[in-house]
Parts: sequence; C-alpha cells; structure tokens
Amino acid sequence: MNMRPLAPAAHLTSLRCWVRQHPRLVLTGLIVLLGAILAWELTRPGAPFGPQDGTWRRVQINRDLYVGMDPSYPPFAAWTPEQIVGIEADLAREIGRRLGVETHILIMGFDSLYDALYTGMVDMVIAGLQPNQALTEWVYYSQPYFDAGQVLVSPVSAPIDDMRDLDGKTLAVEMASAGDQAAQRWTRRLRSLTVQRFLLPQEALQAVAEGQAAAALVDTISAHQYLAQHPELRMADRTAVAAPYTIAMRKANFRLTAEVERALKAIKADGTLDAILARWLTGS
Repeated sequence: MNMRPLAPAAHLTSLRCWVRQHPRLVLTGLIVLLGAILAWELTRPGAPFGPQDGTWRRVQINRDLYVGMDPSYPPFAAWTPEQIVGIEADLAREIGRRLGVETHILIMGFDSLYDALYTGMVDMVIAGLQPNQALTEWVYYSQPYFDAGQVLVSPVSAPIDDMRDLDGKTLAVEMASAGDQAAQRWTRRLRSLTVQRFLLPQEALQAVAEGQAAAALVDTISAHQYLAQHPELRMADRTAVAAPYTIAMRKANFRLTAEVERALKAIKADGTLDAILARWLTGS
C-alpha cells in the first residue's frame, strides 16, 4: 500500500507537537548549540582563547617586516651596492608601506628560501615562487602578483588571442620552452600547425615582426620587453600557459597573510602594481 507524503503544513504541525511533548530535549539542544557557538567565538584564530599570530604581533610592535629574496633574477630582483632593486623589491617595500612598517630584504639563495621561511628567519618570501602543492600544508600562497607564463604575441593588424586561431598558420617558439611543449600538444589538436623553433625568445618574436610567423608563444617577460620597442606587435590578454608568481608565507601567521592579501589587492586595484611592472619591464 502506497503512503502519500505529508504536506508541508502537516510536517510543521507534527514538529510543533513533538516540541510540546519534549520541551527538555529542545532546551538542552538549544543550550548545546549556543555553547558551541560561544566556544567557537572564544577559541577561533585571533579570539581571546584561540591561537594567536605571534609574527603579526611582532610586526606591529617592532614595526618591521622581513622578506626573503633571491637577487639573481632581474628585472624582478637584482643586487646593487646600495640596495636590492627590481619588481619584487619595489613590491615588498610597497606592502610594508601599506602595512605601516619598514621592509627589510634579506638576501639568500633560491634553494634556502623555504628553509628561511620555515625557521622564521623571514616573514615572507617574494622570489618568483609558484604554488607548490607539496608544501601547502604549512605554506600559504598569496594571490598572484605576476603571470610569467607563455603568451601569444602577434601583429596589431592581425591579432591572435587563442591557440585555436592558429589552425593553418605558423607559430614561433623558444626551443625546449614551455611554449614549445604547448605548441607540440596543439599540433595534435589542430588540423595544421607549423612550429618554428628558435634558440631565444627574442628570435621567435623577431620572426613575427618580419612576417615569418603569424604569432610567437613566449614568456611574458620577454614579450613585455620586446613590445616596448615594437609597437606594431601586441600581446594576448591572457597567457596560454600560466605561471603565476605568488608571495609565500606561513599558514600559521593567519593575521599577517590576511593583511598582506588586503595590501596586495589594493596595490593591484589602484594601479600601483601596473606602474611597478611598467617601470621594470618596459622602462616607462
């Protein structure tokens, strides 16, 4: 025999009856729920009885921020007798300014950056780091401040923004680069794609400028620098192969990560980051 489901009104009536019949259970349930909410409010990160961010507290008291950086990768970071300069150096100092503290850049080799972060020698690392899934248990990676991936460059008069638009055309790439690997994959997806390989990304870009190729797939750094002298060429709006650069911090420093994210978002929104990139990538 099939039973007809109760109408919503019937369910509500049944619930009211149960509540009237079991007032002590209802009261106990409400007390447990309120207790759980109160316990969370008192013990959540940053609450009076919850875990504290000791690094953020030190930053606020001493008014200083320590940043690990490898100064061997211009235009992002380079050593001079006076100070470390470049995109990442400017970004680190701007974040410190927004936080109201003084930024101290500590020079170290790339292989020792994570060790310095883990041991607390530095508060963050800005050194062209891409998120490493093997480290996300203790490392927090910020929103990207730059995408150094592979981007399509084509003539302004014949723009190409998507790899699909290369069917039947010639693509110039740097030999053995990520762009070369992507081009090889696309030769199997498109009906016809001719790939020209060059030793340097600048040579691949020159092939486009001279009309030997419809587009070049090169890293965005080379593209920015080359286009500064070749206004007849343009970049696609998005990279075909992404390589996001992020800031690495300790996950335990939940307050510091939140404040840095807020500062970085503002730096991107008001055009400060674009100005830093333009200064070091194109000299403008």
